[in-house]
Amino acid sequence: MIRKKRANFVKLFLTNKIRVAEFGITNCCTARCTFCGIWKQKEKVIISKEDGIKAIDKLASLGVAHITLTGGDPIFNPNIFDFVKHCTQKHIHTSVLNADARLLTEETIIKLKDAGADFLSISVDSFDPEIVDKSRGIPGLLGHIEKGVGFAKKHGIKTMASVLIWKESHDRLDLLFSKINKMGFDYISVNYPEVSKSKVYPLGGDTVQLSPEAVTKALEEVIHLKKTGKYRILNSISSMKNIINYLDHPSKAKYHCYGGSKVLFIDWFFNIYPCMHLPNPLGSLWELTNKDLKMIKCNQCNMSWYRDFSMYFHGLKSLRPIYESMPTFGHLGKHKAVK
Repeated sequence: MIRKKRANFVKLFLTNKIRVAEFGITNCCTARCTFCGIWKQKEKVIISKEDGIKAIDKLASLGVAHITLTGGDPIFNPNIFDFVKHCTQKHIHTSVLNADARLLTEETIIKLKDAGADFLSISVDSFDPEIVDKSRGIPGLLGHIEKGVGFAKKHGIKTMASVLIWKESHDRLDLLFSKINKMGFDYISVNYPEVSKSKVYPLGGDTVQLSPEAVTKALEEVIHLKKTGKYRILNSISSMKNIINYLDHPSKAKYHCYGGSKVLFIDWFFNIYPCMHLPNPLGSLWELTNKDLKMIKCNQCNMSWYRDFSMYFHGLKSLRPIYESMPTFGHLGKHKAVK
């Protein structure tokens, strides 16, 4: 299955039909993050198995080769295993995001593995247990994360630590990355601090109100740490330098974002957005076609995942980020005990 997923990814990329998507399958979450307001939403939504599978079919028809299942916490949706399995059947690479590692029981990990999950992404905010407990509102969270990573490693699912640059991490990243390595994670992905205008996906708060200079210094440190080879950091150097240019002045960013064209966000109401940052959807997943998802150019924010993937669609300028990412793409396909 891994080979078929990689073949599908490469085929769609080479024919310029490829898209990747984040798909929010629930807004339910037990974490009480200081920089996210999803958990405060009163109307709780868990999309049904039938609608979720129908949505995956539609995304596949739009050329989506990778889906990140998100929320809230997507593991709160009891249909998640069916969604991952259906993605596998459609040769779509999957990543499952997690905010509350108490949900990562061995039974859950085994079900995700059997369904064909490729990646498990877990938020890690600090090396300090007290800060982590406070930032997420979950007692003993680091211990639960380490246990979940152990289960994932035992059953052959790759793990990624999702690290936000915020007030408690921006000047202590080497210590945080070292802790992440000791916990057994396979990869690290760095997320840039952001304030979202979306009512569906509200992000912000005092803890992410960093100056451009502070974020720039943090990214320069990540670039340095990546170059040392101590840590397997997924963000490309070109992408991080692009954000540094953006923070100096948006017009200095050499690579604009293709959110809404090559990179999509689908919420639990089945609306397609250019990204989770913007307030207005492009329209309904059920109604939009390939012709509606045109190569728009956006430079309104610095959100990482949408900009990171957009780096690969800028003609000759994309040769460097593609070259930098080749080792990463190679590692993504290496799973133990996979036929």
